[in-house]
Amino acid sequence: MQSSNARSGRNKLMLKLPALRDQLRSHVSDTIADLFESYDLATIALDRLRLERPTDVKRVHEYEDLCREIEREVSRYCSEMS
Repeated sequence: MQSSNARSGRNKLMLKLPALRDQLRSHVSDTIADLFESYDLATIALDRLRLERPTDVKRVHEYEDLCREIEREVSRYCSEMS
């Protein structure tokens, strides 16, 4: 059973990567669930960082990079599972 963070992360990735939507919906493994959860937690942190005043631009960029890396990893995972 997936955590609420994993479900939320999957939903966010389905919006961010619409070409992979069907694959993201159908893949159920611990590996991809961990990536979903990590993505959700990273996007939550990124949203909080963007709201802080003064904004810590360096940390915002770090979390943006982290989110992009997770997106790439999910894309690679889906292409390998096809």
